[in-house]
Amino acid sequence: MRSKKSSYLALWPAVLFGLPLGPPNAFSASPARSIAQEVDAGFGYVGGATTRGGGGNIGSVDEWNADLKYVLSPQITPNVLLRFGAEWQRSTFGVPDWAPVPSVLQQANAIIGFDYQLTDQWLLRAELRPGIYSDFKDVSWRDVNAPLLVGVAYLANADLQWFFGVRVDGRSHYPALPAVGIRWRFADDWTLNLVLPKPRLEHDLNERLKAYLSAAIEVDTFRAGDHFGDDQGRSDLNHAMLDYFAARVGLGLSWRIRPSVNVEADAGYMLHRRFNFFDQHLIFRSEPAPYVQVACHFRF
Repeated sequence: MRSKKSSYLALWPAVLFGLPLGPPNAFSASPARSIAQEVDAGFGYVGGATTRGGGGNIGSVDEWNADLKYVLSPQITPNVLLRFGAEWQRSTFGVPDWAPVPSVLQQANAIIGFDYQLTDQWLLRAELRPGIYSDFKDVSWRDVNAPLLVGVAYLANADLQWFFGVRVDGRSHYPALPAVGIRWRFADDWTLNLVLPKPRLEHDLNERLKAYLSAAIEVDTFRAGDHFGDDQGRSDLNHAMLDYFAARVGLGLSWRIRPSVNVEADAGYMLHRRFNFFDQHLIFRSEPAPYVQVACHFRF
């Protein structure tokens, strides 16, 4: 019979501020499970959204986005997993050349952290993500940042788990963003997974196929290029800090092709998007627009 500890540790499917809390049975006494691997890839498109700010209208702005992440997690003690990896994300916006909004926001970062089992029911993750966060023009040390993410999970039982976390970024206008979430399997085929950044209501159609109503929150901070403002006649925007925020809601399907391979596709509406040069008090906001997104997740 599986121990209470191993049963709870198998319940790490939730995500807290972009922290996927490990594959099933991440902590294991078996030498075959001494190293876990995660690969995530996604691609999406947001249709043209009317975008205004700075006293004017910059027109319809669409968006292409892509991300790729790899994490290797060696188990060094029965209670500790280390996490090493890399991540790349890029968003390209269809903005006019004269608009004071970057056409590209991009990050390339390392992932350094650990998972620690505090008790049978309490789990901790801490993760540092040092890297370059900018428009990737005039790249220098100014563009280097290292957000910190800390999450704690309380596993009440097989059907109910609570999550607490905080995202710390000293360069953001909001340097600390806390969050609370819950994963509750309230019926045989229904799961309420209210955990940021992608809360969901999930319905199991069969053993392999799942439908879901989802939301997604994106929060990141980037630095503009050294001459970004000169190109728009706004020298005060040269190497300025920019907070990016987007929220969307949609419907999707998740297909577990194999126990270690999962493919997802969803579509809906981006409800809000904001580019905030907070030091310059300049904000651009986008109206709602449709989006589509596909992703693939591997866990070994």
